[in-house]
Amino acid sequence: MKKVLILAGVAVAVLAVACNKEKSCRCSVLGQQSVRIITIKSGSCEKLNAAGYFDALDTLHREEILCTDYAFQADSLIVER
Repeated sequence: MKKVLILAGVAVAVLAVACNKEKSCRCSVLGQQSVRIITIKSGSCEKLNAAGYFDALDTLHREEILCTDYAFQADSLIVER
């Protein structure tokens, strides 16, 4: 009985850690040739549709974005000579 409780506790701990894993989202800015990498703690990359950031003058900028968590082949591109 103790083994079952210990195994159940370990399983719950593993699930709790797995659910809080951060994701890196690749986002393109609408109307620009810019790509932003945004890290989120929960949710889906596809649901992100806007991002805000402050510049050096402390002005808030808002960008409309389209995001995905798809791993592009260009991220691991190796150039051989």
